[in-house]
Amino acid sequence: MTDLERIREEYFAWDPHDDPEFAPIIFGKGTIGGKGRSLLFALRKLRDSGDPQLCNSKVPESIYFGIDIFHQFLESVPSLDLLISQNEPERLEEVFLKTPLPKIATEAVRNFLLDMHDPVVIRSSSRLEDSDKHSFAGKYLTTFMSNDYPSLEDRVSVVEREIRKIYARIYFPQAVSYRKKHCLGDDDMGIIVMRMSGRWHGRYYYPTIAGVGYSQNFRRWNKRVKQKDGVLRIVFGLGTMSTKRGYARTISLTNVYLRPDGQNPEKIAIHSQERFHVIDRENPNELTTLDIKKEWPQLIEHHPDFDAYAQVYCYDSEGGCLSSLMKTTKKIDVGSKVCLTFDNFPKKYPNFFERMKKTLPLLESSMGLPADIEFAYEPLDDSFCLIQSRPCWCQTCTEEDMPDLGGKRILLKADRMVTPGVINDIPFLVYVDHRIYYSNPDFFKVARGIGEINSKMNGQKFIFVSPGRVGSSNPELGVPVKYDELTNCCCIVELGVPRLGFMPELSYGTHFFSDLAVDNVLYMPVFEGESNNLIDQDWFRERKWEEGPHTAIRIYRGSFSAYMDGETNQGVIIDNSCTS
Repeated sequence: MTDLERIREEYFAWDPHDDPEFAPIIFGKGTIGGKGRSLLFALRKLRDSGDPQLCNSKVPESIYFGIDIFHQFLESVPSLDLLISQNEPERLEEVFLKTPLPKIATEAVRNFLLDMHDPVVIRSSSRLEDSDKHSFAGKYLTTFMSNDYPSLEDRVSVVEREIRKIYARIYFPQAVSYRKKHCLGDDDMGIIVMRMSGRWHGRYYYPTIAGVGYSQNFRRWNKRVKQKDGVLRIVFGLGTMSTKRGYARTISLTNVYLRPDGQNPEKIAIHSQERFHVIDRENPNELTTLDIKKEWPQLIEHHPDFDAYAQVYCYDSEGGCLSSLMKTTKKIDVGSKVCLTFDNFPKKYPNFFERMKKTLPLLESSMGLPADIEFAYEPLDDSFCLIQSRPCWCQTCTEEDMPDLGGKRILLKADRMVTPGVINDIPFLVYVDHRIYYSNPDFFKVARGIGEINSKMNGQKFIFVSPGRVGSSNPELGVPVKYDELTNCCCIVELGVPRLGFMPELSYGTHFFSDLAVDNVLYMPVFEGESNNLIDQDWFRERKWEEGPHTAIRIYRGSFSAYMDGETNQGVIIDNSCTS
């Protein structure tokens, strides 16, 4: 056994029940699931590092339920086998919600909430989650409660309800199909009940900074960026915004000032976060999305360091300019807007980046695998809170040197953020025409059309070429296709068309990215009009195609190959049947 294999074996064998600090917050027997075990493992390694900066890392106040409680609950569910066989998830959840939890779980929740009045997050932590190959990102359920009911019993009742909903998700189609696809068999569910990271700022509750971090940067946008240095994706407010395909600040730890979107003020403003998630005391039962352009005056009052995160963008014919947002600013000029660029954050809080440069390699070396974390951070207190830690499954596609493409018809060419790998002789290329998609906003019909094509492939693979961000929660940024509608897709090409607002984005930390990595789906972005990028419009216009379920969708038949070199950051899609 190699040293790396030994480290991995020790990581997966580690049991928090045996740790005297963690044992009192674990209820029930058996594993607490991959998510819970990995989080406590990371905290133990940081606490034992001997580094004063890492030793003060925290995990939110939490309790953990072992899978034994899940099985006790299932024994109380009437006609469980019949419910499962009927394959009616809504009916199954309805029965689960009427079934009482074991007494040990109810008492643990009651004691946890007794003096807890901040919002609470209830998280799945199944036995199969966060393994070395399958993260199950987004396949089960994480939910929350505002915890503002005056009665303790009411608060306990709400948490119990959410636990039952998570238990039901074991049998929902999304999780069942994921397990079936990867031949994983049945699963068992642990639970984490966790105080939400953050604090109250007036009527709103949120952390100042949240995000995700990777110890390896597999999608570099610049040759100066080093893979081994890692990458962060940070947002203002709750970290839920960082796991969706919206706007966030991507930072390479090689050089925290290098931006994927370059240094042009207009591009920076376009790609900067404008909305953030909070818990609103006046609307406590769902996440509230706030617009920075409207909320900035009160944020200055609550955050004396708000200039570390926000700038004012002023448009002009030469590309505009960015300026500091002063603490004394009361209003901004017409034609200007406030956006979250995080430009001053590295200079103002270098300790944060020093911490991350030590945290990510430590966790990677402790697991024997690249590390993937979620975190929250309060810069004024230098308070770092780890919310999730797990292995990051990285691509294992065959990587080859870029072949001699002389005479080959290159359809698409990229020069950044490519996934290393090679695929040959793919029979289909599915293309979404950005002009039709933009002018005929049947966004969800297009997405479902892609799913329909996928379902008819019968296992045959296809390359998917689409404007903007594939899988975006905002259909104006890209086709809102679901990942289970791309199960036969082996390569995604995102087209950047700035004049129409379609811009690919490095999607680290999103559930969509996690699925791409697990399934070895190649990825590259191509930007219209930029040097070393190519979109062969003549080929797409002149080559015979079949119209898909929507007029924006074209299906090209033939033989297509993708070659992507991570070292040189080059990627191409070629038509094997055509010559240039």
